[in-house]
Amino acid sequence: MATMSGGSNFGFSGIGQANTGTPTHYRKDGSPSAWFWESPDTLAQLEGVRQWIGKHYKKYVLVDPPSCQALATVTLQLLQFQEDAFGRQAADPALTKLPIHCFLDLRPGGGLCHILGTAHKFKAEQGWRRFDLQNPSRTERNVEMFAAIEVALVQNSCVSQPVVYLDHMLDHELASKLTTIIVKHQGTLTDDRILASHHVFPLNSSTNDDNWMRPVVQKDKHVLVHWGMHPDSYDSWLSSSEVDGKVEEPPHTEKPWRVPADWVLDTDVFNEWMNEEDYLVNERNIPVNFRQRISLREEQDTKSTPIKKRRRSPSPSSESRKKGR
Repeated sequence: MATMSGGSNFGFSGIGQANTGTPTHYRKDGSPSAWFWESPDTLAQLEGVRQWIGKHYKKYVLVDPPSCQALATVTLQLLQFQEDAFGRQAADPALTKLPIHCFLDLRPGGGLCHILGTAHKFKAEQGWRRFDLQNPSRTERNVEMFAAIEVALVQNSCVSQPVVYLDHMLDHELASKLTTIIVKHQGTLTDDRILASHHVFPLNSSTNDDNWMRPVVQKDKHVLVHWGMHPDSYDSWLSSSEVDGKVEEPPHTEKPWRVPADWVLDTDVFNEWMNEEDYLVNERNIPVNFRQRISLREEQDTKSTPIKKRRRSPSPSSESRKKGR
C-alpha cells in the first residue's frame, strides 16, 4: 500500500504484555512492542541501519555512535512518544501519526534509517546529550523533531499521501466534512478517478464491525495480528497458541482503493491513516473480504483480558460497529 497507512500489516506494536515480555493479552492501543524491538533477530537487522546512519549521518553520530541496542531503545521511545502525543487519546495532536510501516522498514536506506538518522541530526543540532521523549518540558522540541522526520520520509519517498476521489453520490455535507479531514491529514483531493489512489463511497450500513482480528505475520512462536477497523500501529504480537487461524498472503487489489467514508472518518478518530483492507468495497459499495477474519469473544475488560477461543467469522453485522467510539 502506498498511502500513509502503509497498508502493510507490519505494525509491530500494541501488544498486551507482562513484565516478562511475553505477549499474552489483548490490548487495543498503539504502544510499541518491546518484545519485538529487543529480540535478537531485530537487533541483528538493526546492524544495517546502524552502518547506514554511520555513513550518511556521520558527523552527527561521530562523537557518540549508537549501538544496535541504543537504536532499538530510541525507536521504542519514538513510537511511544507519537502514541502519547499524536494518538487517539491526545487532546490536540500537532501532527498525524507517522505510518508504522516506515519504522518497520529496516533495510539500509529504508524508512527507519531516515527516521533515526533525522532524529540523531536533530539531537546534535539541539545540543542534546541524549534523547528525552518523556520530559514534558521538551515536548515542543520533540514535536519539531517528528515534523523534521516526516519531511525526510516524504522527500525520500518512504511515504506518499493519499490522493482521494470523492464519489458523486456522497451527501454534500458529508463530502465537505471528508474534504476537511483529508486536507487536515495532508491528503489531497482530485476530480480525476485515474489520478486517485482512493475512491471514497458513501457510508455503508453493512460495513463490518471491529470485533475481529486477522493474522498477518508468523515469527518464531508468535503471530502478529491486525485488529479490525483499527490502524496498523495497533497490530500486536500474540503467542501462536492463542491464535486460531493461519497467516495468508495479502490481496493484490486494483487501484484506486475502493473504501467507504468510514475510512476517512476513522482516520480522523485515530489520527492515523487507516488500513484500507479493513474497509474494502466493490463497485456497488458492498464490503468485500479477501482474507480470513477471526471473530473475537471477549470478556468485559478488553484492555486486559486474554483472548478466548476464536472461530471463523461469517460476514459481521453492522450493529456493533465501533461501539464506544
